[in-house]
Parts: sequence; structure tokens; C-alpha cells
Amino acid sequence: MRALTGLLMLALVACASPQPATDGTGDEAGGVVGSALLVDPPSCVVVMPAEVPPLVGLPPAVAEAALARHLSGRIERVIGPSRRDAFTRRVGLDLEHSDDRRRFADLAGCSHAVASRFWGGRAWGLVWSETQIGVEIAILAFADGRPRWHARRTIRRGDGGLPLSPVSAVVATGLAARTALDGDVLHSVLDDALRAALSDLPDLRDPQAFASRNSSVSPLSSRK
Repeated sequence: MRALTGLLMLALVACASPQPATDGTGDEAGGVVGSALLVDPPSCVVVMPAEVPPLVGLPPAVAEAALARHLSGRIERVIGPSRRDAFTRRVGLDLEHSDDRRRFADLAGCSHAVASRFWGGRAWGLVWSETQIGVEIAILAFADGRPRWHARRTIRRGDGGLPLSPVSAVVATGLAARTALDGDVLHSVLDDALRAALSDLPDLRDPQAFASRNSSVSPLSSRK
């Protein structure tokens, strides 16, 4: 898996220019759309194994499934982690190898991949707790590995307060503990981060409507 992760991270690094506006946190707030995406918008993407360090507190499969769910609102066909793994086992492919990745694309009829990495996690002090999830996403073509779209975003959510009095200290401690122990907060922040990162990805499910909004280019006839 290390070789595959390295390849996908190179694709993410290759997306670093040009830079969109930032949201004030040092993270990119918008997506960068490449010209190839406008000329030939993908009708199918496969969510590749994500880089999710243990400190994030999320199993990679959970992050990948959430990414697939959000992508399905933008792209006609999305192959998520369960279908991806089942398919590779059934046909005996190893996505670590470039030849197998190209064969996967041919057999699955899916010409684009989605690379992603996540960071962040949870921090809890006596009177303050914070959950932070960052995500970087790139859509790239299996054929050449070149990125077609890229975005990066971090979302933070915290609760608690300054202990200005004995009463406020008790309240702040309670709020911080409640947020830190709420198992749903991490998944909610993950959804917010994915939603923010994908907010600038055009809706590619209708090629003709997409082409009309980008009248300088036309979708390839193979999309018909």
C-alpha cells in the first residue's frame, strides 16, 4: 500500500499550483479545476485507498465511504471502497501496480480515480475541546495520472469556555467533556470538511448542462 499511497500523494502535490483563495486558516478554501476536466468531465470515479493517520481517529474505510457518498452528488457513477475492494478481489488485481490500475479502469469502465488524505483529530483540555478534520482531494485520470481537479480544506469545531468564575469553570468543563465524548462529532466534522472541499467541484452528472455552463468547451462525444 505504501507505493500506491506515494503515487497518489504525488498527484496531490502536483495540484499545488495555481493556488485558490484561502479561508484564513492557511488551508485552500476552493477547488482548482484543470482544463482537462472541462473538456472531458468524468462520468465515473473510483475512490482509492485514502491516507488516514491513526491520530485522526477514523478508520480509512469510514473516510473513504464518506467521500464516496459526497462525490455521488457531483458525479454520475462513484465506485466506493466496498465495491472497489470486492472487484479487485474478484478479478485478482493489486492496485499497487500501475498495470493493474489500468486494467481495473478498463474492466470497471471507470477512467478516473480520486486520491485523498486526511489529518486532524481531537484535543481535549479541562475547559476546552476541539475536533479538527482536514482533507485534501484530487481527481486524476488513470491513463496518465495527471490531476483534473484539486481541493484542500480544514474544518474545526470546539466547545467549552474561559473559566472566569467557579460557575463558568464548571459549565465550560461540562461543555468540553460533552463535546469530547460525543462520538458523532468526529463524523459530523468529517462531513463538513468533505462538503466544504467539494463545494467548488462542478456537478458533472449532466454533461450537456455542464457544457452549457462552460460554453467555451464541449464534452467529448464518447460521453454520449
